[in-house]
Amino acid sequence: MPESAKRLGWILVSAVGLIASLLTFPSTIPWMIAGWLLVSSILILRGKPGWLPLFVCLTIILIKNIDWPPVIYFLASLMLLAGVWRVYHFRKKPEEPFRPRVNRLGVIALWGAWLAFTWMWSAASHRSVSPELDGERPVVCLGDSLTAFGYPAELGRLLAIPVINMGTDGITTSDALRDLPKVIEANPQIVVIELGGHDYLKGKTRAATKENLQTIIDACHEIGAEVILMEIPRGFIFDPFGGLERELASENDLELVSDGVIRNLVLWSPFAPPGIWLKPKWHLSKDGLHPNKRGNQYMADSITRVLIQRYVNESRITR
Repeated sequence: MPESAKRLGWILVSAVGLIASLLTFPSTIPWMIAGWLLVSSILILRGKPGWLPLFVCLTIILIKNIDWPPVIYFLASLMLLAGVWRVYHFRKKPEEPFRPRVNRLGVIALWGAWLAFTWMWSAASHRSVSPELDGERPVVCLGDSLTAFGYPAELGRLLAIPVINMGTDGITTSDALRDLPKVIEANPQIVVIELGGHDYLKGKTRAATKENLQTIIDACHEIGAEVILMEIPRGFIFDPFGGLERELASENDLELVSDGVIRNLVLWSPFAPPGIWLKPKWHLSKDGLHPNKRGNQYMADSITRVLIQRYVNESRITR
């Protein structure tokens, strides 16, 4: 194959990888990083510089503005150090390649840091203990239009415990605070919170949104209710609220429903791929965001799976 064709092929593959990485859902960030680490590792083990994939990966992480757990600082620092070291070496001593043992040790260190980050990233989105299920107390679904227009009804058909829909179209977290007395009065054992999208749309700050959500979480915990927090996407590439829900889940030991659930309502609609290429019967949304009947079933199924995974007596959850 001509050298120019090979170069063009690598450019196309790199461009596809870059676009896919920028569109990565937060729940799959570790696997995006793993992809770039794999490319870098192959190059390093072959005696090549291997610094460019490390720098590209670091740039993508910064652009996406995710929540940074402590161990990611170590991983990022190690990637930066490895990249700078290899750039310096290959520019100052191009005739003196790294020893194979040094290459192997560098790759092992990078993957060790990645494993630690991946474990912490996963742990941050899951409750550390498995609570017992009370068959009498209800599940309350608190949210905006994504909640108000249907998934709690589908959830109620799946669960063996009552489900109460407290969703209201267009509400912010400040509006939801006014509904707290109703939530408390319902005496729920589980509160599913899907809030914060309209805070961003209406110009509320991240700090104010976090404070309101924390107040709601604290009020739920005071009555012994478990909280399930839905991650809200506010952009497909850049998160202007910097992983707010994942941060809250980590700080409060909550179960997090990945924002992939809401993102899929957009992707499986008539307005984005792959939905634009599919028949209407496969769509999860008609308007590109709000769930249709199939979308409501999908959201209810997603929350049911979380409940089954987290509760000790999961056999009592579904009908």
